[in-house]
Amino acid sequence: MKVYFTKDFIKKSNKLIKRNSQLEKRLTKQITLFKKNTQHPSLKLHKLKGQRSNQFAIWIEGNLRALCIQDNDEYVFFDFITHDEY
Repeated sequence: MKVYFTKDFIKKSNKLIKRNSQLEKRLTKQITLFKKNTQHPSLKLHKLKGQRSNQFAIWIEGNLRALCIQDNDEYVFFDFITHDEY
């Protein structure tokens, strides 16, 4: 499995980390878990519904989720949203 990050994802994560320095540690941990085992319980990986039905979300902290799309054995992380933004 390969994991990629869009430029927008990296830019947004850097912006979020500047506001919350603890987020970098949490994000790194969750992405590492995702690379090792996409079904790890702490990720709370789930497929979204409606207009986002081709997207997946993993839990980062609180109500913050990282969004990705899957193409065969590749995952591309492209955005962060709160649970309320689904």
